[in-house]
Amino acid sequence: MNKYQSPRTRSNFRRQAGTTLIVALVLLLLATLLGLFAMNVGIFAQRTSAADLRARIVHQALEGALSRGIEYIHDNTTLADTGNSVWSACPASGTGATDFPCGAVPQCATGHSGSTGCTSSITGVTATDVARRGNMYYFLTPNSSIVDVNNNSSSSDNIDTRALPIGSTSTTAEGFTVHYGVGAVMCMVKKPTNAGDPTECTIDTGKKQGTYLFTVTAVGSIDGETTSSTLTTTFGLAPIAPGAGNAPTVIASSNMDLTGNGTFTPNPNAAGAGVPLTTWTPSCIKNNGAGTVNTCYVGDWMRATSGDMAYADNSDGSPSTVLTCSGNGNKACSCTGANSISQGNGGLVEGIDVLSNDDAAHGCKTDTPVLGTAACTAENDNSKCKANYNVNETEFPCDLFQYIFNTSAWDDRAVQTPGTANTACNEAGANMPGGGGDCFCEYHKSTTYSVADGTSHAMGIDEAYLYAKASYIYDTNNGRSGWASTAQNATSCNDLFNKINVTGGLVWDRTGGCLNGTSVSQIGYPDKPVLLVSDGDTVLQQETMFGLVFVRDTTAAGASTKWGGASDFTANSTGVIYGAVVSQGTVSKFNGSAAVIYSGTVMDNLLKLPSMLSAGPVPGAWTDRNAY
Repeated sequence: MNKYQSPRTRSNFRRQAGTTLIVALVLLLLATLLGLFAMNVGIFAQRTSAADLRARIVHQALEGALSRGIEYIHDNTTLADTGNSVWSACPASGTGATDFPCGAVPQCATGHSGSTGCTSSITGVTATDVARRGNMYYFLTPNSSIVDVNNNSSSSDNIDTRALPIGSTSTTAEGFTVHYGVGAVMCMVKKPTNAGDPTECTIDTGKKQGTYLFTVTAVGSIDGETTSSTLTTTFGLAPIAPGAGNAPTVIASSNMDLTGNGTFTPNPNAAGAGVPLTTWTPSCIKNNGAGTVNTCYVGDWMRATSGDMAYADNSDGSPSTVLTCSGNGNKACSCTGANSISQGNGGLVEGIDVLSNDDAAHGCKTDTPVLGTAACTAENDNSKCKANYNVNETEFPCDLFQYIFNTSAWDDRAVQTPGTANTACNEAGANMPGGGGDCFCEYHKSTTYSVADGTSHAMGIDEAYLYAKASYIYDTNNGRSGWASTAQNATSCNDLFNKINVTGGLVWDRTGGCLNGTSVSQIGYPDKPVLLVSDGDTVLQQETMFGLVFVRDTTAAGASTKWGGASDFTANSTGVIYGAVVSQGTVSKFNGSAAVIYSGTVMDNLLKLPSMLSAGPVPGAWTDRNAY
């Protein structure tokens, strides 16, 4: 029997079937959209990942470019001179101020930005002083070295014309080619006027202190793509022998015997502003009743003359500002009579410019009383007294190599006669003897160093330092053949001095004999002084030298020297040094008319020589906040 369906029922079925189809189509559409969205998310993630990979590749390439830029400046330290045509002044503000690479440096020192420029609330420091960018210089590529470093078919944009000549492409391990340019901005650090002054840059070469800061910026992109990056960091060039900057005229870690007719002028500010210091030792200064050794200010030395005063020539023949005296030997100028600060004529009268330790324990004839004390009054003769108290063992550098070169090469591991134990003498750290050392570093610290020929050898830390830093080295020991590089090697004393006279800087005489009678009558120039490290006993004969002599104790690495050191410095004839002398041992006799005449100009110029500068990073200076 057939079931009857009304027309309305059949119509409801048809409507339900149509609704189901619509819902199915909507769900299908949603599923399609979700699929497309998921696909798009995947593609976007893939693109993001690829972009991130490319950014990392550029970033890594620019890290290498920064390192190459730093090494270029470090290896070409003659660049640290605004007299070099590769430097151009950065605008403080306005047009070009934020261009590559000057824009990587803020207009003002941190905390000194005002609404219209730089401001200063520091007493004695002007707004001009705290200006940062306007007191700096950017590197300008020599025309012969300009290339299209960023591969944009132009070699005239700032990145091209201001890039260091270190190459401009790098192929990564992934096969990408990165084009880059590295720019540099230089700051000549200004000598502080007052204690507590902020670090300032200066455009006045007469005010620079010899330290330089370089802000290096690397910009790069992948060939054919828009991916790019900018990295910036700052590093400094500082003197490798900072202790030479304010050293007294003569320093010795053992006795000084000034028997003879030597003449000395003090460093007028070595013991503080306006406080002169000629000799400094933790031991005795003797005269033994022979000779007429004298010290006086350089002005008095010049005025008491029957000779000729003249400005010494610089290396290029131009006159310097360093006065020298010629005539009947160096004694054409002299320190005599009322002009003397300290003098010896039958005995040594120690004035305010002499710091020593004249107690009997150090081999002196008597303990010299100090002016103003009861012991001096009892003498009833001020000429038998001295101006300063004895140098305390903690008041003299334990390691003279560290004092000059800022590199620890000797340790205080024992108490030797005439030293006494002092818990404050703890330079050796864990190796400090019980009760403390005696504040003289007698133990020669050892290290293993890879020399120029690729072999490694045990040697003193000071020796390794000198192999790394010396411009030229003279050595007759065949067992050390090949230890100095071909560029460093000097074949004779004359060759050593002839080479260094061209550039000035640090040289190492491993024979200790080059000051004693070479055919080179002058060593160094006022504008290109020499720091001569001379091994063992050293004698100055008739040479004239501009710079500093460091007489090195040659006790074997890993062994101990005697108290005070084992080297010696002697001066004879008409030899004169315009600068200073440092001996890891004794100073004995200044015969003839030998002299050491302190010159602040010479010592300042020594520290500012490009070859006397060493590179180091500025902590926290790395940034990727800039974009070019």
